[in-house]
Amino acid sequence: LVVGAPLETNGHQKTGDVYKCPVTHGNCTKLNLGRVTLSNVSERKDNMRLGLSLATNPKDNSFLACSPLWSHECGSSYYTTGMCSRVNSNFRFSKTVAPALQKCLAMFRKHILKQDSSQDIYMLYQVMSYFKVTICKQLYTIPPSRKVGVVQYGEDAVHEFHLNDYRSVRDVVEAASHIEQRGGTETRTAFGIEFARSEAFQKGGRKGAKKVMIVITDGESHDSPDLEKVIQQSERDNVTRYAVAVLGYYNRRGINPETFLNEIKYIASDPDDKHFFNVTDEAALKDIVDALGDRIFSLEGTNKNETSFGLEMSQTGFSSHVVE
Repeated sequence: LVVGAPLETNGHQKTGDVYKCPVTHGNCTKLNLGRVTLSNVSERKDNMRLGLSLATNPKDNSFLACSPLWSHECGSSYYTTGMCSRVNSNFRFSKTVAPALQKCLAMFRKHILKQDSSQDIYMLYQVMSYFKVTICKQLYTIPPSRKVGVVQYGEDAVHEFHLNDYRSVRDVVEAASHIEQRGGTETRTAFGIEFARSEAFQKGGRKGAKKVMIVITDGESHDSPDLEKVIQQSERDNVTRYAVAVLGYYNRRGINPETFLNEIKYIASDPDDKHFFNVTDEAALKDIVDALGDRIFSLEGTNKNETSFGLEMSQTGFSSHVVE
């Protein structure tokens, strides 16, 4: 007799497990299937409910024991795809069955971080440096599936580094930490967006990769009449845009930021509540790093980059049946 125990504990985790119980007496033996791991995957096994469903194969007397809430990590997000373990007639684990599992690198993504460098903006360099380094580190969590580039713009725009310049988290973080503000007297945001769209994604980008642009600025653009055209072009190129409005300049001078905020919301992809951020000053940038990173990671496998999945991605193991 095979008995599933989905609430069984293995070590410090409630993984669930399966017991074999001879029908002649009541001494059951745990198979310790909860200790089975998948290689090259960052697993989340706690509460995965191993043994919630079982299925036998009469052809070879093997059986499947499934964990419908088994999940794996991609960056800062977890994907609950479920998995099953196949056990042979000798009650030994033989292989893992996880048809819904996709490697994190299956969804390629290109990120361009755009930093406003105009000279009239009061920037706390250490804070801005922390923001750049931390967000680049988050975006590049799983190489080579993600590539990160940085464009700095003001009167002109320049590539600080391209998508294919660095191949490791360490190299990206090191490069980001040495970016210095170039200065300037104008904020040509429309020009900067078009520069990133037309050039930055082409240098080191891969066909079919999702395109993500992060725009950070704390001032209204000097070329706002051009924004409508460049945003339309970005939409046609399927560029997902996150926009961060830094209100320090306005708050220090008592200026109403309504026009500025409306412009940044226009730059951000819809809906605004998922793609638009505003912070009270430069120092507050560090407070949104985790939230911004989580929003970007949640694009994996979602429709038009608007929503993230929850347990609706649990698709293996709630019920099981051997068909061949």
